[in-house]
Amino acid sequence: MKKHLKIMRISIISGILLFSIFTLVPIPDKTASAALVQFHSYMDFKYDTTALDQPLEIDVSVTVPITVEYWTDIPQFFRKAVPYPLNYLFLFGSPIGPMQTVRLEILDPPEWANIYISSPDVITEIPFDGEGRVEIQTDLILSPKIEAPAEPSKIDIKGSCGKIRRLSGYNHQESIEFTPSFIPTIQIMPEESIRTVGPHESVNFNIKIYNAGNKITRVTPSLINVDNDWTPTINPPRFEIQPNQESTFTFSVIAPFDFGWHNEYGRFEIEFLSEVYPYRGNSPTSTDSIYLVVNNYGFSTPGFEFAILIFAFIAICLIIKKRRTS
Repeated sequence: MKKHLKIMRISIISGILLFSIFTLVPIPDKTASAALVQFHSYMDFKYDTTALDQPLEIDVSVTVPITVEYWTDIPQFFRKAVPYPLNYLFLFGSPIGPMQTVRLEILDPPEWANIYISSPDVITEIPFDGEGRVEIQTDLILSPKIEAPAEPSKIDIKGSCGKIRRLSGYNHQESIEFTPSFIPTIQIMPEESIRTVGPHESVNFNIKIYNAGNKITRVTPSLINVDNDWTPTINPPRFEIQPNQESTFTFSVIAPFDFGWHNEYGRFEIEFLSEVYPYRGNSPTSTDSIYLVVNNYGFSTPGFEFAILIFAFIAICLIIKKRRTS
């Protein structure tokens, strides 16, 4: 019985050896894939995206740990029943067990962010079926730039490994979502900062607002510490401005009835609140202020007032003299 088993084992090994030698001879591609026994590589990603749950700060690097799992379906038969180096010759065409190279890459990375893999190429042993998965540790590094749009975006990560004779290659791809932080940035450009009016006259100031931020921004103007003698208004009450676009507010004011009888002016502070639109909780906001000035026409000067006083004094004297002579 033992002799019979020994003969069978020798026959099997001899057959495998002959088959291996046969397969080392070049075969046309169309028949090679059909003639050769193929086994498969597999890959998966595991990662902790906790750092991406909140919007990412601009120009701040965030690290996402990634675990790459690699395994194959090569049967344990080639590990236990086929002696070395015949098993490696048959599987890999080499008497020495090769290493598998796993390559990681970012597909079409956006220009508005620095995104890369800390170790894009890693080398690992080739496990047989039933030996578990090989785990490879690396990191995904993200750093949004100032021009990054403050809206959800995806990173496509591709993992690949090549074919090694009877072990086929494999490609695996996954997407990771992240959102750059909103940066409220506006430029306030009044066409004129100083205007001249007379008593109870109205005047308009056009104020252009340019959205230099990275998302639609709602801009709301408000007047600070307004004198009740004036009648100011701002139209419209707010604007939602697209990135790299501008809108124009109009500040209108009516001067008081007694404005202009002295050297005086009206000074108005307008504050502009910038916030993301539509609003998200905990999103940053910013406020910027400008000052607008309304002057009188300047016809009331110290010399003019003195002349009025002299004229009034002369008139009073004439009236008194007339009363005395009458």
